[in-house]
Amino acid sequence: DIVIGWIGPSRFAPDFQAANLANNILGVFGMMGRLGATVREAQGLAYYAYSTVRGGHGPTPWTAAAGVNPKNVQRAIASILNEIQRLTSELVSEEELADNKANFTGSLPLSLETNEGVAAAILNMET
Repeated sequence: DIVIGWIGPSRFAPDFQAANLANNILGVFGMMGRLGATVREAQGLAYYAYSTVRGGHGPTPWTAAAGVNPKNVQRAIASILNEIQRLTSELVSEEELADNKANFTGSLPLSLETNEGVAAAILNMET
């Protein structure tokens, strides 16, 4: 496995929700996320690829990870870094933005269907 990390925003930062949406576009949205689509599907460099950002009281890690064959490590790192750079330098398409907003909206009710989901939502509000 490889993990690339950088400093993510605090949960209370004005740009946290934008960062959370950007993270969804980068790698939370499964195979439809950019990391899954490029690193795994298009290039076949990883068994899985995803990103996470967790807001806390202060800056927290924002990471991208992938399970790769050792012979593909350097190419996978380059591909992940390219997708991160693309996210920071190119506008997100209207379709990609709409898909991810719909994912956020649609996943909220589903996340509240279990006690664990409700507890996680309350914890998120507190941190």
